[in-house]
Formats: sequence, structure tokens, C-alpha cells
Amino acid sequence: MRNRRTAKDNDKIKLLVNEWVKNKEYLKNDIGIEKLGKKLGINRTYISNYINDIYQVNFNTWIHRMRIADAKQMIIDNPGITMWQISIMTGYADQAHFSKLFKLITGVSPMKWKKQVFDNGLNS
Repeated sequence: MRNRRTAKDNDKIKLLVNEWVKNKEYLKNDIGIEKLGKKLGINRTYISNYINDIYQVNFNTWIHRMRIADAKQMIIDNPGITMWQISIMTGYADQAHFSKLFKLITGVSPMKWKKQVFDNGLNS
């Protein structure tokens, strides 16, 4: 019985987390695993374990990867947008923190990434 309940719990968590991601709730600047748990009505430990198992990363890395993926798309879609605007739109309190995490995830700064994309015509 225990395994079946766990599978059912995982299905519930999957549905709720997928809906949360679809709505891009991860772009809110004050999100944390505690708030996510309260919003979804699920114990934070269950959510944490689910993210670790499914995405093979911790909660913070998972959030940052989604935010940086969105930032990259914003850069492509809006070449004139400033990095400050993108940092705010992707949930970061300041541009320095955004730039640090962007580089950590992509290996290059956001400006360098933007230059590479547009110099190489990868945006078409």
C-alpha cells in the first residue's frame, strides 16, 4: 500500500508543479521552497525530494535554470532590452546576482552570450 500511495502523491505533485511552472511562477522574486509548498499545499520535503528525483538538482538550481532559460529567450526576442530589465523580469533583485547566476549556468556573462548569439546569427 505504501508504494501505491507514494506514486499517487508523486502524480499529485507532478500535476501541481507542472501547472506552477506553466504559469511561470518561478519568475517571482520572492519564491522559495517554503512558499511553493504552502502555495501547492504540499510538504516542502516532498517537493524537494520530487525535484531532486525528477530534475537531478536541488530546488534553487532548478529555479535558476528555468529563469536563465527564460532570460535567454527574452534576449533573443527583445534585442534592445537591458540586462537590468531582464534581471527584474526573471525574478532577480539585482542585475549583479542575475549576471552571476547566468554565468554560472551558461559559462558566459549575459552580455557575452547575447553577443555570441547575435554575432553568429543563432537567433534566426
